[in-house]
Amino acid sequence: MKIDPRTDTLMKTYLVYIFVLLFGVAIIAKIIVMQTKDNSELLERAEQREYRVKTLEASRGNIFSSDGQLMATSIPLYDVFFDYKAVDSVFLANNIDSLCRQMADLFPKRNAAQWKAFFAEGKAKKNRHYKIALNITQPQLRQMQSFVIFNRGIYKGGIIYEKKIRRDHPYKELASLMLGMANEEKGYYFGIEGAYNDYLKGQDGRQLVRRIHHGDWIPVNSDDDTDAKNGDDVITTFDIKLQDIVESALNNTLTINKAEQGCAILMDVETGYVKALANLRLNHETGKYEESYNVALTERYEPGSVFKIASMVVLLNNHENTKLTDLVNIGTGPIKFSNRVMKDDHSFAKGGICTVQEVIEQSSNKGTAVLITKAFAAHPEKYVNGLYELGLNKPIGTGIKGESSPVIKDPKDKDKPGGWSKVTLPWMSIGYEVNVTPMQLLMLYNAIANGGRMMKPQFVTEIRRGNQTIEKYDPVVLNERIASPESIEKLQTMLEGVTIRGTAKRQFTDCVVSVAGKTGTAQYYDKVQGYAYHEPGIGRKLYNTTFVGYFPTDKPRYSCIVMVSRARGAKWAAGGVSAPGFREIAEKVYATRIGIQEDDSLPMQKDHQWGPVLARYEKETNYLNDISKNYNDFAINSDWVTVESTENGQISIREARLKDNIVPNVIGMDVTDAVYLLENMGIKAMFNGQGTVKEQSLHAGDTLKSNSVIHLILEKK
Repeated sequence: MKIDPRTDTLMKTYLVYIFVLLFGVAIIAKIIVMQTKDNSELLERAEQREYRVKTLEASRGNIFSSDGQLMATSIPLYDVFFDYKAVDSVFLANNIDSLCRQMADLFPKRNAAQWKAFFAEGKAKKNRHYKIALNITQPQLRQMQSFVIFNRGIYKGGIIYEKKIRRDHPYKELASLMLGMANEEKGYYFGIEGAYNDYLKGQDGRQLVRRIHHGDWIPVNSDDDTDAKNGDDVITTFDIKLQDIVESALNNTLTINKAEQGCAILMDVETGYVKALANLRLNHETGKYEESYNVALTERYEPGSVFKIASMVVLLNNHENTKLTDLVNIGTGPIKFSNRVMKDDHSFAKGGICTVQEVIEQSSNKGTAVLITKAFAAHPEKYVNGLYELGLNKPIGTGIKGESSPVIKDPKDKDKPGGWSKVTLPWMSIGYEVNVTPMQLLMLYNAIANGGRMMKPQFVTEIRRGNQTIEKYDPVVLNERIASPESIEKLQTMLEGVTIRGTAKRQFTDCVVSVAGKTGTAQYYDKVQGYAYHEPGIGRKLYNTTFVGYFPTDKPRYSCIVMVSRARGAKWAAGGVSAPGFREIAEKVYATRIGIQEDDSLPMQKDHQWGPVLARYEKETNYLNDISKNYNDFAINSDWVTVESTENGQISIREARLKDNIVPNVIGMDVTDAVYLLENMGIKAMFNGQGTVKEQSLHAGDTLKSNSVIHLILEKK
């Protein structure tokens, strides 16, 4: 059959058209599949094989003390692995002994033979990622990279390392709980690290990279790339030396009294800046005290007699005519309030009559309750409102996670379980049926020391980005005047009397610095047994003891509180438990801070006879410049120098070459410099007296031993 040429041409054209159409449809379908079903797989393959986005980790900001000491920083650590496949087997066999000797020198936990056996075990497993060192420092890594075999690099030497960042505290446990932690992955924040995490954490960057030969990755320019922004630095209110003093004193106090836990806080009176804060709790497994619980801000407890000063503030604010010499009839026996009996721990009032001053000096429960019930029984809300006006009914607002809310009962809550009762007012007046934190108590006493101005306790003074201050935290006044000047003077007189004639007389009679404060002893309340709790083997009730006050009394510089919970030793009252810890802190702070500043006879005077004395370069040269003293300077770049007179009367300053493992001669130095030098060399410094160093227990030139302790005898010249 003959086909028409025209028809044949049309058929061929249609076939070609249909083929092209089907081919186009197939391409479109494939594109759709690629854009939908295969897109994620292709992107994943592309990223795995050629491109990926690398996170540029930001370095977390540092935390500094007020005197510029580094308290928390981020340091790089490395895990090191070995790839046996990367190293020629003959070369490895010929050099493994040398490598093992080098490894034994750097990591002596294994000797050379043990290291050889360790490497042989990894080779037998044919491991390409054999773990050989964990958490090593950058200097250790660099040393390893110089070892035989490893010095050939990753592809011929087989050494592989992975970097990670660890938060480090150069002063170890010192203030570790207040410094805290911030864990982004677990969402776990506390302490200063948590409160100021938004400043400290910085911002990670992004970098697009491409894989090249041997698995290396190189940066690829991309508009989406961002640089990492390192975190800002936080400057705290803490003073390293004072923190060490406070922690040591608290640890001594808890250990001597076999206590469960406690805290000690040191605050600058004028600013409210917390200069030191220690929290310690007994670890029953190790028998050691550790920073595991924030007693200062979290422990809400019945404070006992230290709360009587709050009652006196409210009394004086409502009855300003109250005099310290006014008489109070407390009787010769217990006093009954409704269905409960109140008594004093000791007898002191002849004929049952005492003064208002003696009520606080002798810590009279009966006297305080009589004064408060007489003034407020008809209108107890006035007493409670007076406590509210002192801010004792709400958290301070420090920003630190875990700060507890206080409990101050309200007369309106008569019908609530555990609410206001007929005996609440007298018992609240002496520190029971009320719960506050140690920090709140210190804030109140600090206001009395500060002439009535209540300052907010603060832990941070500023945020810095490089050398630029981006946030500053000035002192904050919470209450311009908690009482009239006349009332504040009365309160100060009461507190001074406690240490001169009252319940703390025995502890502070011969103290080198004048102290004003108050003792407080309250029965420990157990949730099951209540106040009747007797710990097995103790044979008596347990108590929470507190001493809170300030020093020096004539010109208060520091306020302080020492709180001890559940002491199991021979002593149980605050005068024998907490007061000695307060005294230790006060005397050492006075010796290192106040006494030196007030001592006009220290060796920085114009008539000083310069002998060979070790000193700080900057301090000595500044002094000599101030008095226009003619001197020769041979130590421009030295931190520590010797200062002495030459035969012609000229002063010579020369570099002091100190050796890390040799005890220096600190005789003649002022105590601040001596302690600074010694403790930076790892020597624990203890001292008695004030002024300059007269004697030292470790002889100059002796070899230092681990955990060395040096005792210094100080004197005024």
